[in-house]
Amino acid sequence: MEINWNRVQAEVADLLRNLIRINSSNPPGNEIEVALYLQEFLHREGIDATIYESSPGRSNLIARLPGTGKLRPLILLAHMDVVPANSSQWSYDPFGGTIADGYVWGRGALDMKGMLAMELMTMILYQRSGQVPDRELILIAAADEEVGGVYGIDWLIKQQIPGLQEAEYVINEGGEGTLRNEIPIYACQNGEKGLLWVKLTVAGTPGHASMPSKDNAILYMNKIISRISRHRRPLTLCETTRRFLSQMALQKGAKLPTNPASLDYSLKMFANRHFSKERSVQSMLYNTVSPTILVAGEKTNVLPEQCELTLDCRLVPGETPEHFYQELQSLINDSKVTMEVIQAAAPTESSLDNQLFEVIQRSVIKEHPQGFTIPYLFTGATDSRYFRTKGITSYGFIPILISESELQRMHGIDERLSLANLERGTRILHDVIQEISHR
Repeated sequence: MEINWNRVQAEVADLLRNLIRINSSNPPGNEIEVALYLQEFLHREGIDATIYESSPGRSNLIARLPGTGKLRPLILLAHMDVVPANSSQWSYDPFGGTIADGYVWGRGALDMKGMLAMELMTMILYQRSGQVPDRELILIAAADEEVGGVYGIDWLIKQQIPGLQEAEYVINEGGEGTLRNEIPIYACQNGEKGLLWVKLTVAGTPGHASMPSKDNAILYMNKIISRISRHRRPLTLCETTRRFLSQMALQKGAKLPTNPASLDYSLKMFANRHFSKERSVQSMLYNTVSPTILVAGEKTNVLPEQCELTLDCRLVPGETPEHFYQELQSLINDSKVTMEVIQAAAPTESSLDNQLFEVIQRSVIKEHPQGFTIPYLFTGATDSRYFRTKGITSYGFIPILISESELQRMHGIDERLSLANLERGTRILHDVIQEISHR
């Protein structure tokens, strides 16, 4: 079936605009409205779609295209919730789905209703073609990703719904493309850093603030913060960052040694030389600790009874939350400080030695003969981690080309996605699905 891509661009843009107009800011989420819209749309196209409600108003949708069963299922994964937006700061209504200057503007355009629209369009194009895939195609539109997934994928996987834990591959958010020296480079996010959130508490002696005390909990906590910030952690390579840096080095014409020890040394030198000012790359290479919340005191004229500090630690694959917590304890090494783990999750990493990565590489080259695909370690967290812990290969791959400044609009002001990217992303994703769905 010949596809009219100009018509597809118009269709997927309308889909995205309608999704943006449904305010699913989390909290509270209210994903049920998005799920109902998707279900009605899919049913009109003859695609089965079921809504699973984890809590009132918190809904997940699963749509299916049955296959022959010769291959294990493929999941197209997206989330329906978005972060809040202050409309007074935006050029256009963040929930208006405005088209202007060749872009669709609105909260979720990048994270991640844009990808949801592309995945939905890809499934619809497959349905319209009349083909029967060798693997079942499953679209999951999940709730609650922006606040941890408790009402979304975490809950959904526990329901033992057929096909979810039997899937071979998952395609999700987490990797975008960019231009470096006019060469298209698409990131395939095959790993995520782990997280460890820790609360530190220091007790102080309350009293009148007009009589300063050496036992001031805020001043004591400041010493702890200084100790943490002065500590320098070593650059740590995992398999994903090793392959990422190797490919970037080769693209720059660098010659790399074959000896593993020498290779790692060369890659670390390369990273320090070429990526020292790129926070997105630097954060891939280290176990990081960021103080994020400081709470102390209730009145200006009263010395605080205690001071609490929350740390957000992100861990490279190969590290564990338990081991890093012990390192933190040794670094702080202070009996006046109590420590409590708020949340912990191990790093996850999917292999690149499989058919899906090869298909993604071929599809990128088909779209851009000079382009290439690189592995990528995401420093945040996505729903992919729930599937990776089940042994399912999960990639973050949003096939769009955006600049660093455009990427910074995600979770920020004036989030937007170009019409050209919507068409390009749908075309590449469609090509990937066409090839991976048949033997």
